[in-house]
Amino acid sequence: MERFRRRRRRDAPDPTALVAEHLEAGRPTGWFEPLYARADGDAGAIPWAHQTAHPYVVDWLDDPVVEVPGRRAVVVGCGLGDDAAELARRGFSVVAFDVSPTAVDWARRRFRRADVDWRVADLLDLPDDLVGAFDLVVEVRTVQSLPGVVRDAAMHAIGTLTGPGGVVVAVTLVAGSNEVAKAWQGPPWAQAPSELAAYRAAGLERVALEHPDPDERGVMEVRLTLQRPPAGGTEGGLPGGGLPGGGLPIIPTG
Repeated sequence: MERFRRRRRRDAPDPTALVAEHLEAGRPTGWFEPLYARADGDAGAIPWAHQTAHPYVVDWLDDPVVEVPGRRAVVVGCGLGDDAAELARRGFSVVAFDVSPTAVDWARRRFRRADVDWRVADLLDLPDDLVGAFDLVVEVRTVQSLPGVVRDAAMHAIGTLTGPGGVVVAVTLVAGSNEVAKAWQGPPWAQAPSELAAYRAAGLERVALEHPDPDERGVMEVRLTLQRPPAGGTEGGLPGGGLPGGGLPIIPTG
């Protein structure tokens, strides 16, 4: 997983301080905008900005774990827009949203020619027209960047974006045990394995949980594939429906 880590610019804003400030004020997603705004156009100041589509997303699109029922896609917490642009390049009709207006403007400028509907929206307060509207939902490192008090709500909201048969591909940091998760200092926060069950509350069933072995810190970056049962279907009919553990290994190259 070393290739996915990056050093924060020395004078970059401190996400930990921003999170504490905004959480105390009752704004759990409020810290993203000042982080992007203070970066002043320097992607090196954004801890998760690699300026390329995430390899787990690219690999999934190259070899889907499950068939996507249509071409309507949404990227949650789109950041600088790389995952959204990759989906558009592959012919999806893409909506990409982020709570940070600065991030959305930045992404729009970077990918002027991409056929993407860029929007400012809060995952914890979704616009009505996004709910139930998509065949594919891509979420990369957004839930892990939210404090524990809202993560269940965030995962539930991600699930509500799917229409019948809709698929969710989520990439997140997961601890190898609940003990590691409890001791983890974020952001980002390593999710406890038990947290992932929150997706079931939104009517999703797990299809696959893929990951490398935990690293020396006891965490792993996982790729989770979930699906809403098709219209007229019943929950529990999908492979791996809600069962803990398991999954195929994803070993990043390089």
